[in-house]
Amino acid sequence: MNRIKQKIKGYFTFNRTEQRGIAVLLVLIIAVILINILLPYFVKDEKSDYTQFSNEIAEFEASQQQTKKEQFEKRIHYQDKIENATDKLHPFPFNPNGLPYSQWKKLGLSDKQIKVIKNYEEKGGRFYRKEDLSRIYSISDEEYDVLESYIQIEKVVEDDTKEIVESTEIIPFPFDPNTLEKEKWLKMGLSEKLVNTILNYRDKGGKFYKKEDLKRIYGMKPEEFAILEPYIEIQTDTVIRNYLLNNDTLIVELNSADTLDLQQLRGIGPSFAKRIVKYRDMLGGYYSKTQLLEVYGMDSIRYNGFKDFVIVNTDSVKKIDINNATIKQLIRHPYIEFYTAKSIINYRTKVGKYSDVTQLKDSSLVYTELYHKIAPYLIAK
Repeated sequence: MNRIKQKIKGYFTFNRTEQRGIAVLLVLIIAVILINILLPYFVKDEKSDYTQFSNEIAEFEASQQQTKKEQFEKRIHYQDKIENATDKLHPFPFNPNGLPYSQWKKLGLSDKQIKVIKNYEEKGGRFYRKEDLSRIYSISDEEYDVLESYIQIEKVVEDDTKEIVESTEIIPFPFDPNTLEKEKWLKMGLSEKLVNTILNYRDKGGKFYKKEDLKRIYGMKPEEFAILEPYIEIQTDTVIRNYLLNNDTLIVELNSADTLDLQQLRGIGPSFAKRIVKYRDMLGGYYSKTQLLEVYGMDSIRYNGFKDFVIVNTDSVKKIDINNATIKQLIRHPYIEFYTAKSIINYRTKVGKYSDVTQLKDSSLVYTELYHKIAPYLIAK
């Protein structure tokens, strides 16, 4: 028994060096405990404070919404001014120098505007270039844009003969306005400004389905169209050609129609026409005519009144490359919110490039219904 006690006692007997080591270890343990207790009083825990991050997100979203709002307001404001000027004016070829009061009136100018022009002439004023008319303060920029292509200013040369400025003879040849290149448009004798308008219309997805569609191009003079019309040879898509041939009534293609085309539909006035075009620009084009029900103020009664007279050419729908798009680019689309865009980018970062748009279904915030809405506007290159 004594031997066992001695053995146990040996385990708890320490020499001087071991005692010092134990003392140092105890001091360290106490120091660690005290540091853990006192540290929170000296160091603020910022790990759980997401206020700044949340504020940055809120500011970013607000700035995006404000930018979109300003862009839409500017577009609507410009469209309103152009449409008002187009409705007000009835242009025909004219020389502003010495033009009688009655002819200015026939053009659609108000008495006040004509009075300003006549006062300018009485003080010795003369129009030497088209741009001189734009300097008359009573004529707005939009009104000048409508009149500009009809201005024919005569200038006096040294032998007192008169010469029409910028009068160009049109020499047409058979052409398809959907495919004709810029050089050939110019070769026919059309002005560069008019050619650029036609090309911009095509670049935005516009298409000519009938000869008369070319007549609606802004800046195309009636006399110019009359010369070109016999030479227009439109090669329309087989499906659309058959559709048009089998329908005697007016058919409007949603992705190329302008506001005037849309106003020919039952129940669609200037306001609704502008909303339809504005929403088309936001989307990047319609892929289904049922999307018109998403246009502000559109109801099923109005929609059912014209739905049979509209078709959609989905080839002109603009697509976003999800392998290269940024969050900023994605959220410009009305179907994609900030967090959805972030989810798409995060999934791309995690798995690498998308090989197919269907992979979006694996993204945490892209649910089935949303996928079917956004898929027609996306592509994985």
